[in-house]
Amino acid sequence: MEHFIEGVHNYCDRWCERCVFTDRCRVFYMEEKDRKISAHDPKWETSLEPITKTLEEAKIMLEKMANEKGIDLAETDQEFEKERADKKSRVENHPLMKKSMDYLELSGEWLEKGQVKDNTDKIFQEVNLGIKSMQEGEREILLLRDSLEVIRWYQPLIAAKCHRALLGKEDEYNKHFAEEERDYNGSAKIARIAIERSMRAWASLLGFFEEEESAIFRILASLQQAQQVLERAFPNMDHFIRPGFDE
Repeated sequence: MEHFIEGVHNYCDRWCERCVFTDRCRVFYMEEKDRKISAHDPKWETSLEPITKTLEEAKIMLEKMANEKGIDLAETDQEFEKERADKKSRVENHPLMKKSMDYLELSGEWLEKGQVKDNTDKIFQEVNLGIKSMQEGEREILLLRDSLEVIRWYQPLIAAKCHRALLGKEDEYNKHFAEEERDYNGSAKIARIAIERSMRAWASLLGFFEEEESAIFRILASLQQAQQVLERAFPNMDHFIRPGFDE
């Protein structure tokens, strides 16, 4: 029997280095094959072959989805195009997208200021002066780096998953399933997980950047607001069972 978990890659955070299901993920398996090829062939990553391969796989998936929805990809339907544009507009103007984009902007501005390097240098200086032990300095550096890794990883993911969830809710295709099985709930669930992990990471930074307390609280507030809107928009996301993760 095939050992892959069907659909596990659709409801993950794409952080393969921290995932326990990589050996059962078809997407990771395919990407790992490409990585092994590129390790022995330096020209692989700059060639058109992996791009062509990805496009072919995407085409097959698109055709399959179109067939399931009864869509003829060869036809141009003006009504369909208008409906798609309307859906896109509703999604982009939804309060959830506005809140998630607010967070993306606020967090991006803070991360670009350069306080992280200054604070890291300060920790090293305190170790050199004997104010902190080597162990204390290493512990603080590791905590700081881990928190920043989490923040940077989930920073673009939150808006992306919120967008996918909202777009899915607009899709008639989901209405064929029971509410707890609808795909958009899975995307919303990942968005909330990303928000919660980001909030914990930002909270841990408060101990390192006391002078930035007000700025970090504003960022935390934007995350909390996004979470509240997300929970109102997708009240049933907890009922969605993500393959592998929630089983």
